[in-house]
Amino acid sequence: MVGRRWDLLAAIAAVTSAVMLTAYVVIMRGQGDAPLWWVLAALGLSMVLCAYAVDRRRAHRRGLLGLAGVVLVILGVLSLLSIGCPILIGGVTALIAAATANGKPAEPR
Repeated sequence: MVGRRWDLLAAIAAVTSAVMLTAYVVIMRGQGDAPLWWVLAALGLSMVLCAYAVDRRRAHRRGLLGLAGVVLVILGVLSLLSIGCPILIGGVTALIAAATANGKPAEPR
């Protein structure tokens, strides 16, 4: 993955967050319940942070991916008996992306 401008793992984590945010809203509305605001905020924040960090030239990628990964892992563990498994996978993917990111932005080509 060295030399690529885009980070595939961060993109996978961002897409996973977006899909699970949509699935959560659909499932909750289908059950006649209102989605919890803090779950929407956690999934939305993680999605935005991961989407921002897809570009390897962005500053603070490692910290933002780490934060998104921790939020997703916590949310995934809390919801493990329902929709938590894909959220947990997205969180682990974001943490791997953070661990493999170098601390400085990539040079533009």
